[in-house]
Amino acid sequence: MGNPRLKFNHKEFGLRQTDDDTYELKNTEVFQKYFDSEYVPQKHGYFFHENPISQIEPEQYHKIESFCFVTTENIQREAAMLLKSLRKFHDQPVYIICDKLSKRFLTNQGLVDDNVIFKISAERDELVGINKDIFHSHKCIANNVHNPAAILKKMDVMDFALEHHSNTFFLDSDIIVLDDLQEYFQAKVVLSPHHYPRQSILNGYENGFYNAGYIFCASKGFPKMWKQMYLTDSTFFEQECMNRIPDVCKVQTFSKEHNVGFWRGGIIPKHIKTLHFHITNGVDKSRDANLRRLNSNIRDTGVEYMKTNHIDLYNYYLQMTCPRKVAFVHFGKAAGVYINQYLKSTCLKSYLKYFSWHMDLNPYRVADRDWTIDELEKICVQAEDYSFATNHHINWDSKIIKKFKDNGWFTFTFLRRPEEVLCSLYCFSTEQNLHIRGGGDKEPKSLEEMFDYAVRDNAFAKVWKAPDYLDQLDYVAEFNEENFSIFLLEHFGEVYEPRPRANTSLNKGFNYFREAGEISDEVAQKLFDHPEYKKHLSYL
Repeated sequence: MGNPRLKFNHKEFGLRQTDDDTYELKNTEVFQKYFDSEYVPQKHGYFFHENPISQIEPEQYHKIESFCFVTTENIQREAAMLLKSLRKFHDQPVYIICDKLSKRFLTNQGLVDDNVIFKISAERDELVGINKDIFHSHKCIANNVHNPAAILKKMDVMDFALEHHSNTFFLDSDIIVLDDLQEYFQAKVVLSPHHYPRQSILNGYENGFYNAGYIFCASKGFPKMWKQMYLTDSTFFEQECMNRIPDVCKVQTFSKEHNVGFWRGGIIPKHIKTLHFHITNGVDKSRDANLRRLNSNIRDTGVEYMKTNHIDLYNYYLQMTCPRKVAFVHFGKAAGVYINQYLKSTCLKSYLKYFSWHMDLNPYRVADRDWTIDELEKICVQAEDYSFATNHHINWDSKIIKKFKDNGWFTFTFLRRPEEVLCSLYCFSTEQNLHIRGGGDKEPKSLEEMFDYAVRDNAFAKVWKAPDYLDQLDYVAEFNEENFSIFLLEHFGEVYEPRPRANTSLNKGFNYFREAGEISDEVAQKLFDHPEYKKHLSYL
């Protein structure tokens, strides 16, 4: 047959025969370059409709009258992030379809006023019913990540807003607004292209060239049309069918500054108007490893952008991504009461409390004692998200710490130098007329005896020794104003504002008492030479 050739679009390419009687290209690189130049557009427009919004103010254009979104309890923190960031730039009414738990959460966050309007029509049972009745074998379902019934509520919330306004701006609940979103909208429908990188542009045929989480709409008929397309003419949920929207109505398209998500392939504009990513890993659990990586990458990029350009939103982001279950190992005389009070009145205010020694701060009505190990285990397993548990350090052990961590709890403690713990404990106990005893009946009558007692009595030493489970905790630090400030900001997005201390004593500190001769160098040195003392300091 001579030298075989492949003719492709009026151009020929050489072939060679393989061992299995098939043919392959002699030079795949040449063919790839030709294919890319022919089929991947150098300018947008070949694969999808692009009609950029004018940068010059026209005589008439649509001014945003409302916003709308859908949320459920599993993404309520993302919704809070959206509403918080949206309110930084816009005061228009916001229409929300959600469940009761999400409404309560957003309200407790202080984000709800008369301009936030709810419709409770996304309860779990209702969504389950819709999935069973409509989507049990629907061709649009392409994975097990997205909830088809919740998606259907997108069109409903747009209708909800358009009942009261001539236009609305729909946003997915995992969007963060970083600028004023008003543009010179002249078309009744404005779509957000994915702006895929060159190597991924063909994904548009599978997943859609336009993103379904970002639409300006000034057409009261559009949501119904979109719903019909979703139910009858889409292979990837409500998104793939959007490829055909420009065929039936005039649209404009958002620029690359809008709706920056993982699909951009790491190509990020210098100025960002909106970010689109999940702030937690909850939704990502069902995604494949590559999508989890891509979302993680855009999240890291977006968080850094907020930290640099919108520190207020960055701090709120930290609040919304803080641990959902928090366990405080309360080390005695290390500002534990202060830490508990601060957290329960600020960033953990809405959390269900499991505080030992406080009958009014736990559901089990336990007072005047610590939790037992069995009780801690019960709390560990049964407590729901957004719970805060605390117990003194001597009543935790390695097994229960591991169990807490295995069940998704964030565990932490603050320590204090042993000599300062002993001085504080002695002064506080003396002032409150409390007994200081270890394994026996002996009670120290002075600070000198207190230090001697602490070294010699193994049973008593547990009040100052570093417990063997410290390495298991997620966070350990010496308590001081600086460390506590860093801890609050990094883990809870809370800016520290010092408050008066509680449970204080007239303790003047180890150095004062040592210089005053109330603690001899000999006794102090016995503590310093103790191997447990050196172990304790290693954590500070």
